This record gives sequence, structure tokens and C-alpha cells, in this order.
Amino acid sequence: MSNVLVYDDLVSVFTDVRVELERMLRGRVRDPHLAADLTQDIFLRLRRITSPLPNRHEARLYIFQMARNLATDHQRVEGRRTEILAGATILFEDVATSLEDEAFARDQIRVVDAALDDLPKHCRDVLYMSRMLGMSHSEIAAELNVSNSLVEKYVVRAMLHCRAKLNAG
Repeated sequence: MSNVLVYDDLVSVFTDVRVELERMLRGRVRDPHLAADLTQDIFLRLRRITSPLPNRHEARLYIFQMARNLATDHQRVEGRRTEILAGATILFEDVATSLEDEAFARDQIRVVDAALDDLPKHCRDVLYMSRMLGMSHSEIAAELNVSNSLVEKYVVRAMLHCRAKLNAG
């Protein structure tokens, strides 16, 4: 008999700390819906835990560290997205020839930003990693522990969604 916790044990620990975990995440990200999404994401990641966890206390600590890391990653991505969107406005200052053009450009940025918010987190993250960080599909697949095919599908889905929102607006 092994002293290492198995998946069912991790699920039990997660269930015991879920409310506390979500409360901690809500305090970090300041958004109850996002905190709930991140909590669910942690649950989905339980199957991928490969570190040997000898007892429930260690599992609890590990799960809370996962939550802190997810919150930090999310804040980093969102901060970078805000920077990029702000920088995009500056990039196109000289292009706008009239107040109407400037307003249109700002509206387009808002449409793309809203379209990104509509996307599932993984889809949005893949697009960010691909387009903003310049990562290859293979690098993204390795980072997220998914197939190259899924990465390609997420990129296409995100691009089509943004294009459809821009064309609809």
C-alpha cells in the first residue's frame, strides 16, 4: 500500500476546501465569476497532478499554491492585455485622420476586447500565447499539456470569433 494520495483523495481534499479556495481567489482577482472559473479550472487540473502528495495537509497546500499561481497568471495576462490594447491606440494615432476615424478605431478595440471576454479562458489564453507572446503551437501545446490540433482549433476559433464580432459591429 502506497502512502501517496490518489486522484479520489485529491478530489476529497478539493471538495473540503472548495469554498475557502474560491473565497481566497475572489480576494485576489476581485471578481466572483472569475474566482468560480479558476476554482473549476483547479478541479480540472487535479488529474494532472504528478507530484507525490503524502497526506491531505500537503495536498491542501499544493491546491492552494495552484490557486495562487492561477490568480497570478490571470492577472499577468490581463495586465498585459490592457497594456497591449492601450498601446494599440497609440500605434494607430497617426492613422486616424478625423475624430470619426479615432472613434471608430476605439470602437473596434472595444469590440475585440469584448470578443476576447466572450471566449473560454483556454481559447483566449492560446490566442494570447500565440499572437502576443509569439509562442509556436507546439510550445503552447506543451505548456498547456494539450495536442497541437487543439491549439490550432483554439486559435482558429478565437480569430473567427473576433472577426465575426468586428463584422457584426
